[in-house]
Amino acid sequence: MRDNPNKKSSGNLNESAFEHIREMILRGSLAPGARIVESELADHIGVSRTPVRSALHRLQQDGYVLALEGGRKTKLIVAPLTKEDAREVYHILGALDGLAAWHSAQLPDRERAGLAKRMSKINNEIAKVGKRPKPDHQGLLALHGEFHDLVLAAVKAPRLRALHAATKPQADRYRSLYSSGDFGQQVRSVKEHKDIIEAISSGRQVDALCRTQDHWMSAADRLCGIIEVLGERGNW
Repeated sequence: MRDNPNKKSSGNLNESAFEHIREMILRGSLAPGARIVESELADHIGVSRTPVRSALHRLQQDGYVLALEGGRKTKLIVAPLTKEDAREVYHILGALDGLAAWHSAQLPDRERAGLAKRMSKINNEIAKVGKRPKPDHQGLLALHGEFHDLVLAAVKAPRLRALHAATKPQADRYRSLYSSGDFGQQVRSVKEHKDIIEAISSGRQVDALCRTQDHWMSAADRLCGIIEVLGERGNW
């Protein structure tokens, strides 16, 4: 039985529209709190309104888009960036990364040692970049992502990876748009990373899980402090 080429094309358009609009939200070109108009997005991307509507439905499920009830029509907006939402996203990601750390602490000794070595190399680079008078905040964001991705890649947990892939971009949205407010807080992250590395390297599963979750909770507190200074976005 042959695939229906039209169906396949439709699926590709839906996925392309989803990725395009999500990237616009992550970059901030669709600003937090901004109203979303299907026809305008369709014109901008160069597709019909059908794949845009499908993409917006997925983005709403993933928490990037909110539906506001009022009047005769539902209005869609880009989800605002708030302290409450930031804390929830970070705590969820911490729980997922904690499970990955728990699994990685069960790996054979040689694999754990190799993982710890790679994690330490990245953490040392974070420390180095963070000490610069004018650190590259986007570069630091990428390094932090690499650090935690190493742990996830080391374990066989496909469902965990799928959940992580859906949540991580939401955390990256906060980290990217508020990175300029990171007032020399890398020292604390580096220390917390070292504790995670030591727990994984030693095979202490519960400790690896708890230290990873504690790290993300502390990171949430630090982010909320930055948001307090710079202000929430799109929350009127």
